[in-house]
Amino acid sequence: MAFSGDILLFAMLALLAGIVVILLLRPLRAAAGARADAGESEVALYRDQLAEIGRDLERGVIAEAEAAAARVEVSRRLLAADAARQGLQDGAAGTSPRRRRIMATATALGVPLLALVIYLQAGSPGLPDQPLAPRLAVPAGQLPVEALVVRIERRLKAAPDDLQGWELIAPTYLRLGRYDDAAGAWTRAIIIDGATAERLAARGEARVFAAEGRVTAGAKADFEKAAALDPAEPRAQYFLGIAEHDEGRSDAALARWRAMLADAPDDAAWVPAVRARIAAVEAGAANE
Repeated sequence: MAFSGDILLFAMLALLAGIVVILLLRPLRAAAGARADAGESEVALYRDQLAEIGRDLERGVIAEAEAAAARVEVSRRLLAADAARQGLQDGAAGTSPRRRRIMATATALGVPLLALVIYLQAGSPGLPDQPLAPRLAVPAGQLPVEALVVRIERRLKAAPDDLQGWELIAPTYLRLGRYDDAAGAWTRAIIIDGATAERLAARGEARVFAAEGRVTAGAKADFEKAAALDPAEPRAQYFLGIAEHDEGRSDAALARWRAMLADAPDDAAWVPAVRARIAAVEAGAANE
């Protein structure tokens, strides 16, 4: 007889619960024995030390006074270790085998039952399966960003020359912090439809973010090519100024950024960032 999906699910959950119970019970069984063994070992160590002192005295390695002092110290430690060992044994004896069996049984039954109760109350055991494909087959506006990326990636896998898909997913990768993927997506768009100032600047920006804010050689090359195609490309000019400042040419960077502000449209969203950068560089120069 074939098992239904629900039976298979509960069988898997039961198996996982069993594994968890075994892992929980193992340290409980081993803890008392391990502590008792440690106590016995410590007592045996001090007894060996007392015997060694006697042998050293017989061989004339140490004097009688030194032996007596050593015996007092080791005996004191032996008594303390023996008292601690006795306490551990008393504690272990206080937990009878019958009580330990009861605790183990309660743990073995209680953990799975508690998990089942929580699942039946808070879970959805009657909810049908929701394969990935049907969940993605909804209007794009109803999908979270991560699911939308999965949908576009699937489309691009089937149609790798889909320029619109690459240009759509590249800035999304950037927002998600997947900077190398964003640079790769812009590279694919450039291969398909050629280099433009916007694509080159966007790829350079992704490369800067991937390098934790450093304008790498590859990113700088992208910005230089973008500025050659369109001198007004703001990202290219901004990051070229960053590169100049990092190279110690702060005056050139300030001149570039001020020229950007002079030619900036009234509604340019990047103007505050450029002004803040100019102020930071000027303040740094004043403090030197």
